[in-house]
Amino acid sequence: MLRGYKGFMVGLVMGGLLMSALPSMAATNKSYSLTEAAYPIEVNGSAYTGQGLPVLTYKGNTYVPLRAMGDMLGASVAWNDKLGKVVISSGAAIAPCNNAFCDVLVTGSAGHYTVTGKGRVFEAVMQYAVEDGHDYLLEGHQQLEEGVPAWSPFSLDITIPPEQLPANGTLTLELFENSAKDGSRINVLTIPLETF
Repeated sequence: MLRGYKGFMVGLVMGGLLMSALPSMAATNKSYSLTEAAYPIEVNGSAYTGQGLPVLTYKGNTYVPLRAMGDMLGASVAWNDKLGKVVISSGAAIAPCNNAFCDVLVTGSAGHYTVTGKGRVFEAVMQYAVEDGHDYLLEGHQQLEEGVPAWSPFSLDITIPPEQLPANGTLTLELFENSAKDGSRINVLTIPLETF
């Protein structure tokens, strides 16, 4: 009888330990149940055909591959390896602004760009740099008519030689000013120039 009681107690303790461990094991193993969408996706009158990648649904939300959707909307989608992020840009976007730069517009292609806007920077000196996601290809500065607090118009003509254009990536312009305190970059405004 004692032997059966000991077996019962050991079984009860082991069962309790196992039952208390299951919720913690389940909490660390997240899984998602995605299903292929059974309905069509249409963008501006064109049907999404999949391009080898399906449309998925999860909890009532529809998930479409980002690059495919960008192509259908006329937006460029690129990975910026240097910044570790996806960059999406569209010609229909509102001109970007921050505390030092506003109404910035880019025209041009194939390495020849004109950038216009207005700036409000310390001692009327704005800085700029162009990078390809890995390296800086061009750096410079421009003197504006007036410094802070006035807004002054600017126009930059940027040329990148054909051999420096990325084969697959995005040229990005950074507008900024140097801090009067320590010379670091402040008020950085990042603008895609072109995706290749």
